[in-house]
Amino acid sequence: MPRLPFWLESYRTLPRCVILFAAGQFLINLINTAQFLLLNLFLKAHQLDDPMIAALSSQRFVATFFLAIPAGLWLRGQRLRGPLVIGAALFPLTALASLETVQYGMMTAASGCFLLMGVAGLILNVGSLPMVLRMVPAGKSSEALSLLFATWAAASICGGTLSSVLQGVGHFEVAGLRLVFDEYATLLVLTVAGFGAPFIYARLPDPPPDSSVVGHWLHLHRADLPVLLRVLVPTLLIATGAGLSIQFLNLFFNTVHHLDAARYSAFGTVSNVLVLVAGLIVPEVKRRFGWRGAIIGVQGVAVVLLAVMGLTELWAWTKWALPVALLCFIVRQPLMSMAGPAISELTMSYVGERNRELMSACNGAIWSGAWWLAARVFQVLRAAELPYWVVFITTSVLYLAGIQSYLGIIRTMDRRQVAGSDPVVPEGPPEPS
Repeated sequence: MPRLPFWLESYRTLPRCVILFAAGQFLINLINTAQFLLLNLFLKAHQLDDPMIAALSSQRFVATFFLAIPAGLWLRGQRLRGPLVIGAALFPLTALASLETVQYGMMTAASGCFLLMGVAGLILNVGSLPMVLRMVPAGKSSEALSLLFATWAAASICGGTLSSVLQGVGHFEVAGLRLVFDEYATLLVLTVAGFGAPFIYARLPDPPPDSSVVGHWLHLHRADLPVLLRVLVPTLLIATGAGLSIQFLNLFFNTVHHLDAARYSAFGTVSNVLVLVAGLIVPEVKRRFGWRGAIIGVQGVAVVLLAVMGLTELWAWTKWALPVALLCFIVRQPLMSMAGPAISELTMSYVGERNRELMSACNGAIWSGAWWLAARVFQVLRAAELPYWVVFITTSVLYLAGIQSYLGIIRTMDRRQVAGSDPVVPEGPPEPS
């Protein structure tokens, strides 16, 4: 085989089942990225204003917030292939139902469909990282997690390219039938593609959990609580900040800089090419610069770019405002996403084997709860006509506080690595509380 670049060479030795899992994750992420790029614009095209869009979108996070921790406790000590297949089947089904109910103006039913889509996404989020870490050898966890995160970028590239092409065509007629390629058509195509994921997940092995993990969901170790809380504080800060602005970037560019969906998707595709490359070099960056470089360094630069992007609203009438905003948008996303695999490896190593499902569940609950609350706050702020740049600066402050919170965890992990000790959570008999 031809020799790969040095930063890709280590991916050759990943087990086939990990590659297969990444393929299924790619199909699921086609739906996620299509919604991230186009769902708000699709809703806006149906005469929904910013507060109404925020209210409807936030329904996806309600069920996840309330059910995430029970799901994580229940899945601890269980085999994960079955739940992943169920989640992968339900997610595209509920996403399709959400589109159709909005298309026909059935807004009450649409709210319920968004709620069910959150439940399906919850199952996938809780089980994905623990499943990968069960299938991969310990020495290849960095590459496996980086590959998993890279599927988001790959799906975004495909989704963004398809969106730009279809909306560039606009419409054409075949045998008297007029086909319109708008946000709805693009979302529909990518949602249907996601139905292939459950068939891929069904072919995965189903490795058993670690023998020390208690399967009964009521068992919660007292020693685990401070460990989990310490890890989840930065997650809460960053998730709240992201919920305020990142999920509404397309509205920012459309409202402030008058960028339409086709051009936004095109620039998003360029950014996601960089996200894909940046995600795959994370293991090399971590080896060279450690946790501080892979997490603190790249996220710090990303926060500065986010603040600059938001501040361009103050000079939106100038010729340079849009190019500067787009440059920040294209570069910020790869840097912020680059820290994702490193953070996942750091936190999963810190909490220990028996807490991985619970950690994923808590992350899901925090991200869903924070994004739901942030969407409601955004709804109120925009209803009061507060400018976007204030929201972006608030996000930047929350990001900086979250990044600072990771330093203590990194110091603990560095000391443990030097001492060659085991994870901070003891693996003794369970102590339920």
